[in-house]
Amino acid sequence: MMESNMNYMNALRGLGTLTHKKKHDCLYNRAHMDKYVYCLEEGLCALHSVSPGGRERIHQYFLPGDFVGFIPAYARTYPDDTFYAFSITAKSACTLYQIPYSTFREFVEAHPDFYRWLFETAIAHYDNALKHCYALQDGDNFVSLCCALTELAIYEDTHYVIHKDFSYSELAGYLGIHTITVTRLMGKLKDMGIVSKRGHQTVIQDMEQLTAMAQARC
Repeated sequence: MMESNMNYMNALRGLGTLTHKKKHDCLYNRAHMDKYVYCLEEGLCALHSVSPGGRERIHQYFLPGDFVGFIPAYARTYPDDTFYAFSITAKSACTLYQIPYSTFREFVEAHPDFYRWLFETAIAHYDNALKHCYALQDGDNFVSLCCALTELAIYEDTHYVIHKDFSYSELAGYLGIHTITVTRLMGKLKDMGIVSKRGHQTVIQDMEQLTAMAQARC
């Protein structure tokens, strides 16, 4: 994260209260009356929806360092229920700074230069969601998995890694495929020397090759 981004995040943290959420706790949906934006410090959150038939679809993940839930702070009324089908939920135990909508909007109004960073953050979230949708259209599960791994990788120490809370089951839900399919495809990537396991965490050993395979379609 660039220094200016860090400065903005630190300023936002100073406005908030440190809080902890359990796995499956809701940060936002139509019925959730607590109106906060969040700086995610630890853990994993997701923007998702549930179909009338009860099927969950994950549209985007939020990782440590992400700014979460600021769109509803501005777009609070809609002519129909489309937006209200979506929720933001903790997919693991999370540590966050929560900032009331009113405090957040007052800060933005007092710091107009913040709008550019907010716009860039919204575009990055939008871009990630579009890439994910496009990757799923192809129907090639292996390419879709490669796309997801490049999208979700974070740099730690000397390697890219996948957040420790991304189980194969979580990845399967994101891709809309069976867990056993993810297990088989991850085994293929291990055999190719592209990924390895470090405890429960996936380590990307060859990001260049993984990116090349992902870019075959996504």
